[in-house]
Amino acid sequence: MKRFKRSIGAGLTLIFILYFIYNFFVPGVDVLLSINSFFGFRFTNNQNLSFTQGSVYSFGLLSIVCGYCIFYSFTNFSRKENFDITLDFKNGIIYLLIIIQMLVWILVIVNIISSGISLVNIFDFSTSNEADLLFSTSWKYPFIDMLSNCLPVCLFLQFKFSKKINWILVFLFSFWLFISLLSGWRYRIILFFLFIVVDFLILKKWSFIRIFLGALFLSISLSWLTLNRMAIAKRQFHLITFDLSLFDVRIFATEFSNSRTFKATLIYLDSHPEIKALGPGSWLRFLENKGKPKRDFPNFERPKPWILEVTKVWIPPGWPWNPNPAVTQMEEFFLTFGWIGLLIGMFAVGFWVGFLDVLVKDPVFQSFKVVGIALLFQWTTRGFFLYQLQITIVCFLPFLLLWLAKPYLSHVSAANKA
Repeated sequence: MKRFKRSIGAGLTLIFILYFIYNFFVPGVDVLLSINSFFGFRFTNNQNLSFTQGSVYSFGLLSIVCGYCIFYSFTNFSRKENFDITLDFKNGIIYLLIIIQMLVWILVIVNIISSGISLVNIFDFSTSNEADLLFSTSWKYPFIDMLSNCLPVCLFLQFKFSKKINWILVFLFSFWLFISLLSGWRYRIILFFLFIVVDFLILKKWSFIRIFLGALFLSISLSWLTLNRMAIAKRQFHLITFDLSLFDVRIFATEFSNSRTFKATLIYLDSHPEIKALGPGSWLRFLENKGKPKRDFPNFERPKPWILEVTKVWIPPGWPWNPNPAVTQMEEFFLTFGWIGLLIGMFAVGFWVGFLDVLVKDPVFQSFKVVGIALLFQWTTRGFFLYQLQITIVCFLPFLLLWLAKPYLSHVSAANKA
């Protein structure tokens, strides 16, 4: 019972910390440092705009709390069946996870070769040819790249259910980390670290020192990855630095600058009502385009989703590089569907977080809870609902396979007991 009470609020706590940073801390830094431009776009001093932005953040957080509280107040959620976690069952889980990872890596290698990348050149650190960089690749099969999001989940589960750290786990983790760094997959690395930290905080008693160490570990990891991500991905290894003092408050605010993107997009859409009107139907158009072959589009390229276009169309022509500014999920709901979309969308998020915060019965469902809570980082930081939904489904795929394999694994355990 103590474990149940201790774990309540973990998801809500994380999402409030993230939204505090994005919605209040960074805008406060912008005011303090007098930052009035972003990627060459100058902000206007508009009190109505500031009021709208503040109202979106306030009502969005209120909707999360409402959804969360209603789940707890009116939902009699109980799960009657627990996984029978025996030693043999744990071994079966580990074997299945290894098989899943091997199959996914085979598909990834096929995708790399089909995309025109030389496997030999991947391991040739002396080359910086764009055609041989995983970071710059236009994947032949994007769904395989999406499927590879389940690899850090499999590694986390393998780590959790292993009796001890073994060479297979070390090899699989090292190879995944190596490819992730070369591919610039920063969010996948952060997610894996979040899996470990969230799992530790849920299973152990909360204390100041444990929370401090977890926050320190994530801060150092995020800082180092941010400073060196492009140097590693583009194989400019001479630019790698371990001077974390370079990650100052300006860089921190830039990394969490979704509020700036939101403000610039609001200004742009306010003067382009014809583009703003395309928002409510953008999800449907995206799904329709996904169902059509590429040959039906000019240059065999599908149109980008509406939200990804409007959140960078305001960047002035001639800007020296091609940035990809992002909004939070809260901001995307408002930009796409207005106030109704914001309230309903964030209410659903709060309901989902409430569901996650009651999953504490056994190691398998607790692992599901950990992955779900860690994914709130991705849901918060990148506002493109349909894409985040795909990532979430892929990350939960190992749990689906474990559930489907449970009768066979349990049968093995029962046979061994007999």
